[in-house]
Amino acid sequence: MSTLTYYLARLTKLKVDARTVAGVRLESPYKPALLLAVLEGIEEQAIRDNRIAITPELIAGFKAYCQLLSPGPEYGGCPFQLPFFHLRSSGSWHLHARPGRELVLTASKSVRSFGHLRDVIDFASLDAALWELLLQPVAREEIRQALLARYFPLTRHYFRPRAGLERLDEMGRQMLEEPAAVYNRAVEVADETTLAERSGVFVREVLRAYQSTCAVSGLQLVSTTGAAPLLDACHIVPWSVSRDDTIGNGLALCPNLHRAFDRHLFWIDEDYRVRVAEGFGELGGHEYGVQRFNGQPLRLPKMRAWWPKAENLAAQRGSHHILT
Repeated sequence: MSTLTYYLARLTKLKVDARTVAGVRLESPYKPALLLAVLEGIEEQAIRDNRIAITPELIAGFKAYCQLLSPGPEYGGCPFQLPFFHLRSSGSWHLHARPGRELVLTASKSVRSFGHLRDVIDFASLDAALWELLLQPVAREEIRQALLARYFPLTRHYFRPRAGLERLDEMGRQMLEEPAAVYNRAVEVADETTLAERSGVFVREVLRAYQSTCAVSGLQLVSTTGAAPLLDACHIVPWSVSRDDTIGNGLALCPNLHRAFDRHLFWIDEDYRVRVAEGFGELGGHEYGVQRFNGQPLRLPKMRAWWPKAENLAAQRGSHHILT
């Protein structure tokens, strides 16, 4: 038996919930939808090694395929944490706990929520042999078609490659184009997983708007390995206060300047210039400090519609006038 034949048999015999509705047997789409999202992630290089992290891309792919392929509204909830945790029953999906959480993982029979999943699980991995198969385009496509044929026989024609990325792109469009009041209404009713998606899209869109360049220092940092961004996407008015993830509430900053901004060591005035607070000194390393930027114009996105909103900068300036 070839390795591909072996895994085709394993992956088409997943334990899935089933319900009978109006005399028709409906099977849960969650586990196969998550596997389809993993295949998309590998194909689009959002997943580059055998460490499958809980990322906005993976969540978006899972939700997109659930919505496209679900057999009915009975499975409309898209609870990401359940398939991510319970796929381990397949024998080919392995969970890796965060440091210090190993006993919690060992003792857990399920997960209470998405937050609980993120608290306990660092990443998942596949059997090494299965991972090597999924790196091969022909084998990957054969596995995809087998999943669609087995679990989605009535809806497989709705399948669309890159559906997860399309979902994130639509969120990005909303962040860039919709007024904050309109966008924030969607955020108010979002669940934990959707907020995680939107947080990831906020980082992506802010760094794109600023061309991966710190708005204060001008340092441009681009990862060539697909690793986490080297610059921070900073909320001007904190998310906990504003619930605002639109582009007008974002700045691209180096991590040290992000911390200084959050602690009000500097702010941006009405003319988009850096103003440094009084009451602190830089005893050394002035070339790496904050004070040298005093009075300097902010480096802004090319499109004025993407500039920080004046009301957000004013709110940040007025929120504190003492060092914290």
